[in-house]
Parts: sequence; structure tokens; C-alpha cells
Amino acid sequence: MPLPLRPLLPADLPQAHGLTQAVRWPHREQDWRFALGLGQGWAISEGERLLGTSMSWPFGPDWGCFGMLIVANDQQGRGLGARLMEAALAALGPRAVQLHATQAGQALYLRLGFTPAGIIHQHQGPAIAPPPAPLAPGQTLRPATAHDLPALAALDTTATGMDRTRALSAILAQGQAILLERNGTPEGFAMLRPFGRGEVIGPVAAPDAASAWALIAHYLTARAGAFVRIDITDPALAPLLTAHGLPVVDEALRMVRGTPPAPGTTRSFALVNQALG
Repeated sequence: MPLPLRPLLPADLPQAHGLTQAVRWPHREQDWRFALGLGQGWAISEGERLLGTSMSWPFGPDWGCFGMLIVANDQQGRGLGARLMEAALAALGPRAVQLHATQAGQALYLRLGFTPAGIIHQHQGPAIAPPPAPLAPGQTLRPATAHDLPALAALDTTATGMDRTRALSAILAQGQAILLERNGTPEGFAMLRPFGRGEVIGPVAAPDAASAWALIAHYLTARAGAFVRIDITDPALAPLLTAHGLPVVDEALRMVRGTPPAPGTTRSFALVNQALG
């Protein structure tokens, strides 16, 4: 008889953290709690032992994300990963779904109807402060507060097609954000929060790569010497990141099932993380 699927509970997260440690994912237990607090999780256990997990996040009526699919190394080949993923996808209903796949997971996702949609490059390392990044005429940077959440969410939706208001609010509660304005009108932002081995810059949304770099450079300067990670969607930023202490260390394949949103005037340049898009 197959082991039953059940909800992933906060009490499971110490063991879930152990699963990620075994495969050298950087997630802290706090990162698991952050992710679970924004979505739904599923688990398969045997006795008191957690064998595998998955999570999904509905971001508005049209889009959702899938991630945190992990099965203990000695339980591979039992079909647990497929069952965990099917439960997460079923919870998202008719929404289009985005995920970021490791090489090991790509064959499974292709069988489930996902198609490649780009490469995400993971950069990390001790940050080196760059020279001040030039801003376009009329552009200014300022710290964002909770009062700016509607503007941040609107920019993020334009960039991703998702309604991630709750996720952005949760990031602000434990981290910080900076807003890019042109003549007083918001046109981009970046966020910074604790994650993994240090801090992560993301999401980053901006009208162009130069504006995105200005936002990222602000945080590289603020965190010079500290361990920083960023997962970028645009390889044009890679040489700048590498030159300032954050070489590329890995990549993931973005995959989607459904129709991606049409590009808007604001683009996504960096992820919240690979699970949350």
C-alpha cells in the first residue's frame, strides 16, 4: 500500500531542513517557514521519518509557482516525487504554473507538460562595492516602506503576471526594499532579506537593465563584504555581478505549464528565490 500524502506541517520543518542539508541546498529552517507561510505544502512520511516534501503558491487567479520538491536520497525510485508534485499541481487548479528545475527534475516536469522558458543564473559571494551606478534623468532611489506596498505589488505584477502582494509584504517584514522613481512615479524596485548563507537580493523589477543594475549596485554597496546571493533572469547583468564578488555558481531551467504573461513595461531581473519565482 502506498504511503499516504498529508499536509506539510510546521512541526515537520526541522526534518525538512535536514532533507535540504543532505543535498546541500542552502535553506535555513527559517527559509522553510517563510515559504510554508505563503503557500501549501505536502509531505510523505514513514513512521516518524519525513521522506519527501513539495509546496505550491497560488499568486492570483491565473498564475502559481511550484517548488521545494525533495525526496530523501535513499527513497529515490519509489515514485514519491511524482506523487508529491501531482498533489501540489492539483491544488493550483487551472492556473498556469512556473517552476525552476534542477537537471535531475527536468525529465519529470517534461512528462507533466512543462516546457522550457529560460535559464536562471545563480550568483553569490562576498559583495564588492561597485562605483555609483548612473541613473537616467529624473530617476531617484529611496527606501521603500510598508506604505509603498501597493506600488511594489503593481510593479511586480507588471513584471511577472503574478499577484505576490503577500510575499512582498512578508519580505518587507523581515528585510528591506528600495524604490526607483522617475519624476516621482515608481518604475522599479529591489528587495533584500536574510536567506541561506547570508542575504538574497530579490525580487528586482525595473524598466531596463541599467536601472536594474542601479538597484542591485545599491545593495552590493550596502552589504560590501557580506555574503550575498542573487538569481538573475537577464545574463547581461552577469559580468557586472562577477566583477563585484558574485560569480555564477549554478543555473536552473525555468519551466512553465500554460501561457506566460506578456512582457510589460517593467521587467523581472531577479527572483524572490527559485521556488517562489
